[in-house]
Amino acid sequence: MFEKFLDPVFLEEYRTSKKYEKIRTQYKELYEKANIVPMPVTFSKLRMFSECGERYEFEEAYNQHLDKLVMCAYMAIIYGDEKYIREVDDCIYDVLSIYNWALSAHIPDLNEENYYELDLASTAHGATFAIIYKLLGDKIHPQLKKRIVTELRRRILDPFKAQAWHWEDRYNNWTSVCAGFTGITLMLMFPEEFDKLLPRFNENMRKYYEGFPDDGVCLEGPGYWGYGFVSFLAYALVLKDYTRGEIDYFKLPKTKKIAFFYQNTVLDKDVITSYGDCPMDVKTSAVLFHILKKEYGKDFYIPTESRLALPVSPLIHPLLYIEYYDPDLLEDSVPLGECYMENAGWYVKRTPYYAIGAKGGTNGESHNHNDVGSFVFSKNNKQVFIDMGGRPYTKDYFTSDRYKYLETSSRGHNVPIINGQYQANVRETRSYTSLENGVFRVDFRELYDIPQLKSLVREYRCEDSRVTIRDTFKIDGGGTFTERLVSFDKPQIIDGEILVGGVKVKFDKHLAKASYTEDIHHTTSKAEPPEMTVYCINIHTLFPEKSEFEFTIEA
Repeated sequence: MFEKFLDPVFLEEYRTSKKYEKIRTQYKELYEKANIVPMPVTFSKLRMFSECGERYEFEEAYNQHLDKLVMCAYMAIIYGDEKYIREVDDCIYDVLSIYNWALSAHIPDLNEENYYELDLASTAHGATFAIIYKLLGDKIHPQLKKRIVTELRRRILDPFKAQAWHWEDRYNNWTSVCAGFTGITLMLMFPEEFDKLLPRFNENMRKYYEGFPDDGVCLEGPGYWGYGFVSFLAYALVLKDYTRGEIDYFKLPKTKKIAFFYQNTVLDKDVITSYGDCPMDVKTSAVLFHILKKEYGKDFYIPTESRLALPVSPLIHPLLYIEYYDPDLLEDSVPLGECYMENAGWYVKRTPYYAIGAKGGTNGESHNHNDVGSFVFSKNNKQVFIDMGGRPYTKDYFTSDRYKYLETSSRGHNVPIINGQYQANVRETRSYTSLENGVFRVDFRELYDIPQLKSLVREYRCEDSRVTIRDTFKIDGGGTFTERLVSFDKPQIIDGEILVGGVKVKFDKHLAKASYTEDIHHTTSKAEPPEMTVYCINIHTLFPEKSEFEFTIEA
């Protein structure tokens, strides 16, 4: 499938045609940026994760080296100049010399010599070197060419054959990324070994598929959908070519269901349902949408360019982007109407005045936050009542301390606080959802580990310019029930109404009283400050043991 990049006619067209002018310019700028001497990948940065739980300094330096390798390889493949070939040689030598291609957070023991972890990064490295070998093999230095084969055998093939890896029993993006890039590496470099191991790869991808409910929802959110699915598509395309069409994942109905996840859940041009650890400002690789648009045609939604990321690493992504690039693709209007994803328990409603995404589900999902029953409310292309997404990854973020943070706890989500308590992280509990006569209903009593709480049902009635949310509950012996709304916009509370972010929240002021507190969100975004003020709005209800309370959001 990489024949185009060995074809002088196509390469000349790419170098000169107006069709590719935009992405040529973008990649040239990326090459110039990546070709600045990257930060050194030092042991001091590597050991930070094991010693204090910090991982970003190492990953930033590490990714700079990989991006430089990919961009120099891209220039060498497209232009073939001796200058770029020699730069690739230096990059190959540099990256092949890194102690372990895995990220510091994924290396279990720094004391164990000659241990090669297969993780999200190391397997992507393998695929990049395999493609470099295939497309530039006769141009790079012979010693480096031999060493690529040796290192891919030592770091990818042998470790994969030696054991079953933890991600082979996962049902999320880890499986598609790690298995997919390992499979691509073996198909290109060790086809005889791949043929023997194909049943194992088939089983890996079956588990990845099973991680999606039948409605195709990625429970980890749009960011992880894009990351895992684009890696899966890369593997699927190489495998389809390798088997001469015998194995074609595009023929499976669930592939289309997964493909349409983004457009089923997007709220506005720049607003996504940022559940779990998915950042609010996450961008999705543009290559994914170009591939899917070619496959599914006019029914498939293309987001605004501000939500698309130029594909960089690993090398297969920019090459696929060039392969599938269509300069005539224009962003689509966000589709209005509603979508109920019954299997996942998600609901989306889009009107000309607002959009809302509400969820049921469980608190046992991958990259879980305790957010069952919560919602995201959008107006004028921004989240008003927000889901912050995740916070910077540290060691304790993936331990029992995970739910002490605002971002992961239900105290940072738009759900009730009952008897002063937040949702419990009990993985076996679940919610029950339905959509009848335009009312989305979530029964989520199980999510609160409160024996006195006998029932809890939330209903969303979504009209053209307003949403009414009604909570019906029963607390034995009475108790307290506080509605929580979370926003980045500072609220005003005037005569029993809450004004925030251009919307108005109304409720019966004889039955409740509003107040707010401030907290801090630690962002993962490079476009935002590292910390942002969060306003936690509380509507304190005054009720006996059995009652209901409703509030209306007017857009």
